[in-house]
Amino acid sequence: MAQKEGGDQVKRMSAHWMPRKNWDALVLGENCPLCALVKAPGADNTYNLFVADLSMGRLVLVNNQYVKGYSGFICYKHVREPYELPQDEQEQYFEDLMVCGMALEKVFGADKMNFQILGNSVPHLHCHIQPRYYGDPAPDHPIDPGAGNVILEPEEYRERVSRIREMLTLIRADRRKGTR
Repeated sequence: MAQKEGGDQVKRMSAHWMPRKNWDALVLGENCPLCALVKAPGADNTYNLFVADLSMGRLVLVNNQYVKGYSGFICYKHVREPYELPQDEQEQYFEDLMVCGMALEKVFGADKMNFQILGNSVPHLHCHIQPRYYGDPAPDHPIDPGAGNVILEPEEYRERVSRIREMLTLIRADRRKGTR
């Protein structure tokens, strides 16, 4: 197990994988919560707020804003890994992901962006996008968004989602013109 400076053990979210039959079913897309999320028409849920649909996936703002601007980009297709997509779709997925990252960086004034493609809990291609800020509590490793719980007022979420949408529109228009 990894250790922090000073010898304290890093907390683990779970010490066990789910039962193998459950994992195998999720790999096949059976009862996949992310498939359900990207099929729902622009709906918010307990964990995320709908921001935008792009060509290969859906951008959501995570409800827990412990990391200001923390978002997710979820592929429409149920694949485990980006290399399981045909090459043209891989390229489009990453183009969409870069547009999302640029929008979040501009809206939230981030100093650095972290892109984490994990999928150990839900094997459906998605990327955690975390803006990083100079002076944040984890300069030498990823921030654990579960380390704190920051829930905003509904108006604050609406304002963030609106600003992200506006920036996505500007960036996508600029990229179509070839200016970014």
